[in-house]
Amino acid sequence: MARLYDAAVMHARLWPKQHHFTHGAFAFAVDLEEWGRLGRGRFLLGGAWHPYQFRDQDFLPAAEMFQPEATPQDFGKPGDRLAERVRAFCRAQGEPIPLDAKVQLVAMPRAFGKSYNPVVFYLISCKGKLLSGIAEVHNTFGERKAWFLGRDCLKQDNAGEIYLQLRTPKRFYVSPFSALDTEFEFTLRLPDERLAMTVDHYEGGQKTLMSAWTGRQVPLTDGRLLWLTAKMPLLILKVITLIHLHAAWLGLVKKLPFRRKGADIPWQRNLRNPTSELSGRHD
Repeated sequence: MARLYDAAVMHARLWPKQHHFTHGAFAFAVDLEEWGRLGRGRFLLGGAWHPYQFRDQDFLPAAEMFQPEATPQDFGKPGDRLAERVRAFCRAQGEPIPLDAKVQLVAMPRAFGKSYNPVVFYLISCKGKLLSGIAEVHNTFGERKAWFLGRDCLKQDNAGEIYLQLRTPKRFYVSPFSALDTEFEFTLRLPDERLAMTVDHYEGGQKTLMSAWTGRQVPLTDGRLLWLTAKMPLLILKVITLIHLHAAWLGLVKKLPFRRKGADIPWQRNLRNPTSELSGRHD
């Protein structure tokens, strides 16, 4: 079953200068077993001509790795569907997905032909029990990097809820104001009536940035999608525009130190779809 969330993204930069913003970004949690039936019976969500779409190749696509490190990553064989690529990825990490497990994708849809998700999440569960997950981060250069959150990342909060948490070196150019040796801390929870995903940044052991994608489930109807379209118009274009506007504000107004993407190529590792500046290709 697919879920729709009236959601918002929050960013709070804590150091070296404070900067905070929140903007609406509705989200879906999609069971990959129901991928082909997602838009059935809906006008605004579905295939090629629908305003909102989920295309298989927008998520976890197979591609050559740039400067691979640690456990080799596997994105399946040519022609594999998304569910098969997720299974191949987890299998390569040493934790195969049980046959009766559910895989859910948390992401924004392709909107009016445009696709861009700063981060998407894959949650693997069995009979309602969280097993593992994947966080896939995208930068505005078209590069992608994926992290696996396995059984060693499972934790329990004071209310008894199980979640996944991983703090890991970033080594991926996401922002000109964030060093490549920054650590990401991903915290993933199974989506239910509430959506709650966080990605925080640590530098030298100090938390320097907090971000969260949170929301409440709403009925998945054309009427509700129409309301969310009016509430959050031009969803993908808005997200991309805001990323650049906030970057300009941090650089020009708050005078944060700026790091060029090509300045630290050896530190950019385990990513896919590298720019020509990294790969040396100029096709």
